[in-house]
Amino acid sequence: MTLNLIRSILFCFILLSPYLSHAQDNWYDYDHLYIQGGTYIHYSSSPDHDGPNILASVEAVKDSNWLTGLALFDNSFGQFSQYLYVGKQWDYHGSLDGFHTKLTAGFIHGYRDQYKDKIAFNSHGIAPAIIPSIGYKKGRYGADVILLGLAGLVFTVGFDL
Repeated sequence: MTLNLIRSILFCFILLSPYLSHAQDNWYDYDHLYIQGGTYIHYSSSPDHDGPNILASVEAVKDSNWLTGLALFDNSFGQFSQYLYVGKQWDYHGSLDGFHTKLTAGFIHGYRDQYKDKIAFNSHGIAPAIIPSIGYKKGRYGADVILLGLAGLVFTVGFDL
């Protein structure tokens, strides 16, 4: 168990190292907050899937499009879960103006008991995660499709504060 925890922390540190190398002296400074809400679907159904498929998140976004965020949701098994992450968003211009891709990496907490093995590297209830998404933003408002590996998709809408 302890070895798995050390591996998970090391894995996430490696994933987050590009962010840490670009961090400014005031890592807590940000340009704006982005608030999102949404729902998710599974690629396949299971009798174990339970509860509302609702997600809410807040991201602190820097001018450089680096971000930190926290997502709160009930996982597929009705357990309250959290995803604490850092990431980078790449905006497209020209004929793709408004479109973006995003890649986040962080820790998911909340998969417990008989469902703790439903996410990889879940050690002591905490697992590393890498989550990509694609989206479109016009002015203050946006929408994203977040890819959850082989499990499903999250659809969100959001706005800048």
